[in-house]
Amino acid sequence: MSMDPHAQRTVPDDRTGPVWLMDRYQSRALIVGALFTILLIIGAFLGPNSSDHFFRAYLAGYVMWTGASLGCMALLMVQHLSAGKWGLIIRRPLEAGAAQFPLMFLLFIPIIFGMKHLFPWIQGGSLWNAQNSDAHTIMLHKAHLMMNVPFFLVRWVLYFVIWWAFSTTLRRWSLQRDRDPLGRDWQRIFENVSGIGVVVYSLTMTFAIIDWVMSLDPTWYSTIFGLIYLAGQGLTAFSICIITVLLLSQEEPMRTMLRKTEMHDIGKLLFAFVMLYAYLSFSQWLIIWSGNLPDEIQFYLHRMAGNWVNLSRFLILFEFAVPFALLLSRRLKKQPAFMVPLCALILFVRIVDMYWHIEPSFRTQEREITFNWMYLAAPLAIGGFWVFFYIRSLKSRPVFPAYDAQMEEILEPEHATA
Repeated sequence: MSMDPHAQRTVPDDRTGPVWLMDRYQSRALIVGALFTILLIIGAFLGPNSSDHFFRAYLAGYVMWTGASLGCMALLMVQHLSAGKWGLIIRRPLEAGAAQFPLMFLLFIPIIFGMKHLFPWIQGGSLWNAQNSDAHTIMLHKAHLMMNVPFFLVRWVLYFVIWWAFSTTLRRWSLQRDRDPLGRDWQRIFENVSGIGVVVYSLTMTFAIIDWVMSLDPTWYSTIFGLIYLAGQGLTAFSICIITVLLLSQEEPMRTMLRKTEMHDIGKLLFAFVMLYAYLSFSQWLIIWSGNLPDEIQFYLHRMAGNWVNLSRFLILFEFAVPFALLLSRRLKKQPAFMVPLCALILFVRIVDMYWHIEPSFRTQEREITFNWMYLAAPLAIGGFWVFFYIRSLKSRPVFPAYDAQMEEILEPEHATA
């Protein structure tokens, strides 16, 4: 920071972000999204089984970026509940990320057209015919409860209506509080809505992940699967927010408002989510491996056989060990030149993790990695459009709230130990 860390500061008169900087990244995101979308469409018609690879890759990218919006909404609710000043700097990025549910609702439509290429519980499809009689018995039983197309589509609509309602309400009231900070008991209102919202988010997100990912192998189940994705969504959302505020801090007003104290706080929370994701993933593995039940153990057998074991080692190394070791440093968590590349690495590894979760469900007899370039192109295509609309939402309001009761603490001089 260029200013004296012990000097009293004031809120900048202009709280809007640097338009030229956001326009630069917004245009680049649109180009990336359009380019890789064109490549995906072409790739869907080239080569054997190209349509199968297209829908699998698209599903992986879709789940990741929908998870980014869900993570932003959940962290926004947690910030309102905790009333922690760590969330003041990233509140607008969280609100912008949570505003993308209409986009993700529309981007689900290709998955509807490709359901027979993805879900073996759809009767009459090639994936259904490839299952044995025991699997058919299990899937027919689940079809009466959840795994049928009409109820699947009803749940899809219901999920997004609920998520959109909560995110829109929180975003609208956030601007109202800025305009009239003393008009209502805003803190109590946000706490009440967020308390209900966190519970509803946890339930609906878990069911959505069961629908979109776990049901790719309808004979397998895990009661901790939704929690793993909850932690992963938090990891994704924090990475996006950290990159955003550090890039915005190149110019005013974020340059003045972002202290190393808040950078350190956000870095510690990112560190916490790295550990939480690793803990939940290891817990699932330990419980299933110690139980050694045929219906459960297959999930890891498919991901630890052949070349898949090397990818599993890669995820252990770069999704936990490397970020864990680096984020232990108090000094590194305050360095933008370190945090931006680290968060970019985390987002890349999240793409690899989605590939690891989805592709082995379509196992080959050899159990070897069947990588297709579309697994990289799909997250970039969807992510390009997500980032484009994310920046557009970010530009539509001030980059930080000015009249929050805790903003006065942000303006206090930093202490020598910060």
